[in-house]
Amino acid sequence: MPAEALIDISPSERIARSMLDDTAALVSPPDVCLKVNELVNDERATAEDVASIVIRDAGLTARILKLANSSFYGLPTKIDTVSRAVMLLGMGELQKIVCALCAVETFSKLSSAVTNMNSFWRHSVYTGLTAQTLAKHANILHPERLFVAGVMHDIGTLLINQRFPELAEDSIREAAGNEDELYRLEQTKLGFDHAYLAGLMLDRWRLPAATCDAISWHHLPHRARVAPVDAAILKVADTIANFSGTGSFSETVAKEDPYDAALLQRFGVHVECSNDELMDEVDRLFVETIYLIVA
Repeated sequence: MPAEALIDISPSERIARSMLDDTAALVSPPDVCLKVNELVNDERATAEDVASIVIRDAGLTARILKLANSSFYGLPTKIDTVSRAVMLLGMGELQKIVCALCAVETFSKLSSAVTNMNSFWRHSVYTGLTAQTLAKHANILHPERLFVAGVMHDIGTLLINQRFPELAEDSIREAAGNEDELYRLEQTKLGFDHAYLAGLMLDRWRLPAATCDAISWHHLPHRARVAPVDAAILKVADTIANFSGTGSFSETVAKEDPYDAALLQRFGVHVECSNDELMDEVDRLFVETIYLIVA
């Protein structure tokens, strides 16, 4: 962004944008991710078009095929090519896989002494699986987009932890497993928060506006302008993940009610399963998925 464009923004926003600029070389989106996102939004694109982009990255191709052939999908036949994966899983599902795998590989470069990367990605994947499962049981179309949002919803914390490690460590300790409290502490100490940073960065990744909006406002879904329903689902999924222990973002397990059905209902979301059924399903998916995504 040109320097003159920063004149009218607040000091805190100036810091936030400078953090993105400073880390651009480390966390620039891989070309394969940008091109797949573009193709999925192009009505003329075919499965072969998407496959031709993905197969240029041998490592990514191998991981996609490994995941596609896992029990997570339970397909009756072996998938041996990316084009076949696109045809059987669909372009939306392949986009989900590509975005998740690229995010893990790219943002892991931002690790710091404050961040336990294993816990971070466990929380991210658990949140994504919970958000997708909630959307599925609420009969929301294309629930895979919620998985992508969940995997990426906290990437802003990696930027904060790297740039302000002492502040981040103090905030995490004070939050005591409550991510809403962490959000408020970041706002107080920095003037911005990890959700805002994540939204800014993923806009640079050219992710859909709805995904960026849901992530930016996953702590305050009523303020989302594009995707308030997705933001509400993401907030509930985030809370459930932190309560689960398996997917909590810190060493301390959150104490709050893990399932805010009232919040979802305010946004017209009615989930057709109990909290116990939901968590049992997510736990099973998590075991089948985590080691395939976080290699």
